[in-house]
Amino acid sequence: MNEMSFQQSDKSMHDITEFKQLFREHKKDVFAMALSILRDFELAEDVLQEVYIKLFQYRKHNEISNVKAWLVSVSRNTALDLYRKKKRELTGFDNDYFERMEYLTEDPVDKMVLAKYLELLDGEERQIVILKDISGMKHREIAKIVEMPLGTVLWKYRVALNKLRKALE
Repeated sequence: MNEMSFQQSDKSMHDITEFKQLFREHKKDVFAMALSILRDFELAEDVLQEVYIKLFQYRKHNEISNVKAWLVSVSRNTALDLYRKKKRELTGFDNDYFERMEYLTEDPVDKMVLAKYLELLDGEERQIVILKDISGMKHREIAKIVEMPLGTVLWKYRVALNKLRKALE
């Protein structure tokens, strides 16, 4: 093997390792965003796969300064596109929903709490709460991703938390 092909091979292995690491670090954020919009496990998995394919292709030619924000934004847009296409076919949660949330958490108590988030909140509130509480994003980042003014995001977040508090009481 000549030196050029060895360097290419070494770079390729580094890229694959880095890509796997990005998947492990951010899969729950991408999946949570898709699930909050679609409310369908299989479609959210499809979005997860599609987003990482887009990441792999995009990174070949472009640099990404904030990978997490890029992934969540692409996840949101991809899920919204899919939602519009399949609007009439979406049915919501299936019977095995609680058993199949491994992308978000492995803890059974967390699964139940997350499911309540998704059931009690409307679509925008669900997205904001998931981005804030599960993904740990800042309100300013969320405002950019959901394309709303910061004040609206803060207000919707507060309304969502009040809904959750009332439901827990």
